[in-house]
Order: sequence, then structure tokens, then C-alpha cells
Amino acid sequence: MLINDNNQEITTIQIKKIVNAKNIECESEDGQLVKLHLTKDQKSDPLFWWSLVKIYTAQLWIPIMKNTQTLLNFDWLSDVATN
Repeated sequence: MLINDNNQEITTIQIKKIVNAKNIECESEDGQLVKLHLTKDQKSDPLFWWSLVKIYTAQLWIPIMKNTQTLLNFDWLSDVATN
């Protein structure tokens, strides 16, 4: 099941610049500047950083929680039982 587009808590961003773990500049679909916030585990995970750089290089759009500006734990697809 796809996440409902009417869900106001989720938005998509595109990474524009990775300065360091505390400064990842992104742009939302509506053109707003967004600073991506990472967890402690994400900041120290080399595989996460490799993936993030690949996402940045490919200029992919990724989902985030609008209110916390953090990455989703469940990606674009969600199991009906978790909703």
C-alpha cells in the first residue's frame, strides 16, 4: 500500500548539499529549504553515509517526517497493519 499523498506529516526532499552530519541542506517539493536531521546511529553508520551520497548523486527524492525533518523508518511502502 502506498502512503497516502494527503498525509500532511510526510513530505519529500532532494539533497542539495552535504556539508557534514549536522548540515545537510535539502529542498522540499514546494521549494522550501530543509535541514535534514540525523539520528546518532545514522551519523556513525558508514553504510548509511554511502547510501546517502548515492541518493545525493542520483538526485533522488526521499520521504521525511515534516515536523521533525527526519528520514522515515519505513520508506515509501507501508504495511496495512502498521497504519
